[in-house]
Amino acid sequence: MNVQYLSKKDAKELSKAAIEMGFDFEPEKMIVIDKDSKVLIGNGIFILTENRILPFIADKRVDLLPEISVDEGAVKHIINGASVMRPGVTKIDERVKKDGIVKVTFEKQVICIGFSLYDSSEMEKLEKGAVVKNVHRKGDKFWDTVSEYLATLKQKR
Repeated sequence: MNVQYLSKKDAKELSKAAIEMGFDFEPEKMIVIDKDSKVLIGNGIFILTENRILPFIADKRVDLLPEISVDEGAVKHIINGASVMRPGVTKIDERVKKDGIVKVTFEKQVICIGFSLYDSSEMEKLEKGAVVKNVHRKGDKFWDTVSEYLATLKQKR
């Protein structure tokens, strides 16, 4: 596992980017998963992918995200990495913006974090098709990396 301490300059730039996305986050360390995927650790845990910062699914700041709820039939597909499809959507938060970060829930449980492909008003009118790109969920490479990192911290105690 490649854990790196961030330079003050890099930490400041990433913190600024997080603030622009609406999050108060001060990163200190970065774990590189691959060239396009990184985990940021500081006063919380965020991920950096597709040149965007979003909260780790277990970070408390996920609560701040606009919400899209889905039915039970959609859950197994989403937790296996599929995009969120319109027929499975049961509720759309009016704050959802195209290309914005959203949380996808089933019975108030967050099952993935993704990028909305439509504004809420556009999404409401659709009957079929993908509406959210699934970017992060439990059991994905970000989840596994954070789990491994936390396990190494416990071993050091």
